[in-house]
Amino acid sequence: MPETLELVWIDPKSTARIRKRPPWQRLVDDAVRDPPAAAPAGPELPGQAVPTEDRHDVFLILARSAATDGHGVAAALSDAVREDGKFAPPLVLVAGELRFPFDELEALKAAVTTATPFAGGDEPLKAAVAAANDFLKTPGLLAAPAVVEGLTDRIRQAFGRVRRAVPPGYLDAQIERALLQHRRYQKRMFAGAPHLRALLQGPSDKAPMLVYLPADLATKLPLYQRFRARLIAAAHLSMDQFEPHTFALEALALARQIAPAAPPR
Repeated sequence: MPETLELVWIDPKSTARIRKRPPWQRLVDDAVRDPPAAAPAGPELPGQAVPTEDRHDVFLILARSAATDGHGVAAALSDAVREDGKFAPPLVLVAGELRFPFDELEALKAAVTTATPFAGGDEPLKAAVAAANDFLKTPGLLAAPAVVEGLTDRIRQAFGRVRRAVPPGYLDAQIERALLQHRRYQKRMFAGAPHLRALLQGPSDKAPMLVYLPADLATKLPLYQRFRARLIAAAHLSMDQFEPHTFALEALALARQIAPAAPPR
């Protein structure tokens, strides 16, 4: 049984640009000439005003076009630099496991909330929670992610030193559940607006690719921190000096890949 491809989101302003990319335009034209081979129109997308034809074409491209990897994206970026030095972000189709890291400050808050009921009589844990609470009360709080993660790790280590009447991994599981339920993903400024920061791990890539998606897409995503996906994106040169990635992908369309269910035994 083949995988299921579920259309999640399309940027309606980018559909014409997506369709004009030569290899994808040929795919769309071939589908018009041979209707039985065409992919069905994508489902209605709640809160998204995307015409039926655009959904059909973008869904077809997501389903039928070959995906590239990190090396392919780097090559596309190199080819996009013109002889006069001008650069226009190329469009690429990528696939792999898409992961949404959680916001560091929200993770600290969830750790404090989860650990507080266990802090009575446990001085190291009580001290770790108190330090985090004092930090969170700082007026005009502004700190590097590493500082916030250090406080969360202190709570995690103190919690793990004592055997408790909860399952192993309880603290991390409760933190993840709270953050995922409320969709507290990392956000970064990109192209003048807040965006979700995600990482895409391709099958043949040693390191993940950096992906930015509109911040308001958080409520439209499936309730998984990570899932297999196919994306159409505009590839940009590095735009954040603190990111180790050499390029960034601005997502323009997203589909989720769902593996077939195992047959019952």
